[in-house]
Amino acid sequence: MSEENVSISNETIDLIYKIAETQRPEKVTDELIKIALCVIEKKLSDAQSLDIVPSAPEEEGYSEEQWQKDMAMAGFGDKRKILVVDDIGVVTYQLKVLFQKIGFEVDTAKDIYSAAKLVRKNVYDFIIMDLFVSTEREGFLLLDETKKVIVQNNLKTKIIVITASSKGEHKVKCLNRGANMFLQKDTGWQDELIKFVSTN
Repeated sequence: MSEENVSISNETIDLIYKIAETQRPEKVTDELIKIALCVIEKKLSDAQSLDIVPSAPEEEGYSEEQWQKDMAMAGFGDKRKILVVDDIGVVTYQLKVLFQKIGFEVDTAKDIYSAAKLVRKNVYDFIIMDLFVSTEREGFLLLDETKKVIVQNNLKTKIIVITASSKGEHKVKCLNRGANMFLQKDTGWQDELIKFVSTN
């Protein structure tokens, strides 16, 4: 492949050689690009093996908890995080095991008060909440509080409301209040949940 046929821009090629810390050749070929990428891959592998974890800056009033939150917002962290809120223990247990198996860190809560505390202290990729925790009114309170925290902190957290209710008005209300998905606990609902989480 000659340089004229390269599908990536000259700026990208320059960047590849800059990261590889080597001089760009006069004529760029497939083979030379592969070699540069191998050098970059080795550098990344070496960096990962050092297991370097940035630490919180030593500023007065800046807590470790806030540092972890800022790190998560910046996209750093070992695992994606999910919060499951349901007052039925078997549901929280089932979803916790399910999501842990596919590599998520999972927190659970059985009432809106403990859930609200977790939402304020952590950054989650997904919050899965039952609408009736334990009543519809409390469920909407939690949904509103969760959405408020997401907006205030400019988070990318997605809210999934799960419920046994088949009322269309519940779906409309939840989506209007900021839920990203409304899922009825019907046949195969766990599969739909996994599919949504895996593709978002």
